[in-house]
Amino acid sequence: MKVIRLEVGLLACNAYLVWDERAADGVVIDPGDEGERIVRRCRAEGFAPTSVVDTHAHVDHVGANAPLKAAFPEALLCVGSADAATLSDPAANLSSMFGGGLVTPAPDRELNEGDEVRFGSCVLRVLTTPGHTPGGICLLADATSPAQLFCGDLVFRDGVGRVDFPGGSGVQLLESIRRKVLTLPDETVLWPGHGEPTTVGRERAHNPFLQSQSPAGF
Repeated sequence: MKVIRLEVGLLACNAYLVWDERAADGVVIDPGDEGERIVRRCRAEGFAPTSVVDTHAHVDHVGANAPLKAAFPEALLCVGSADAATLSDPAANLSSMFGGGLVTPAPDRELNEGDEVRFGSCVLRVLTTPGHTPGGICLLADATSPAQLFCGDLVFRDGVGRVDFPGGSGVQLLESIRRKVLTLPDETVLWPGHGEPTTVGRERAHNPFLQSQSPAGF
């Protein structure tokens, strides 16, 4: 499984191209902006996405859904089920905050805990991780060595996602991290929605937002 991280848009969202080189198909995760650039890079790498997956439905992660669907109409647009309606709600997807009115294509598939996104011989398993948004998800590739988690805006290197947007919950966010991230092996690679990749072990040991919690909780 090959991964390329592209920083896109004014908020530097990480859009991920993830594919099986032998099968020449894969997925695009969080196409937040610069759709033409993402499409060009997919074609340059020689694969067509079979799915476009939004880890959550904020504008900086979904802004290029339409260009990706236009370029690859067979690709399934996927989002966590509790965030599906947010794609067509400019207030909820935060585009109205920036003076816009983004309405993306409707999702082809709504994702829930335990669902799988498959491409070639690769599998990404869906983990529901509310907190930053009600329908936030992570995508776990646990057949790779080391395992890899595409974690959206749940947790970052030395940080965690904001919870002051509509539908955010600090209690849910920390519970999602505790149950779905910190239970993974320390060597698991975390690919966040913004910033550099990190590992579960590093964040367990050094992330100040996690260190402030009681030892019993983490």
